[in-house]
Amino acid sequence: MLPDSKRIGSLLFTEPVDFLVGNTYGKYLWRDTKIPLVRIGYPIMDRHHLHRYATIGYQGIINLLNWTVNTLFEEIDRNTNIPSKTDISYDLIR
Repeated sequence: MLPDSKRIGSLLFTEPVDFLVGNTYGKYLWRDTKIPLVRIGYPIMDRHHLHRYATIGYQGIINLLNWTVNTLFEEIDRNTNIPSKTDISYDLIR
């Protein structure tokens, strides 16, 4: 972990946030703090071909919005407790 990551990590334990925006090195903060991570920037070494997507301009804004919303949905899904598979659940509908 990078020195700045240690400082940010100590701040995240005292003042938690809704989600992190960062590169691959943010994965260590995600593991330690359990705060969702939106991977943006350079380097991104732990995702296949994510560097090919635009992050500036109109398409870049659409990509950033999609990544952020999908990260938040993943966190909601991770924390959702569905009582039974036989019960009717509207959890799949967003």
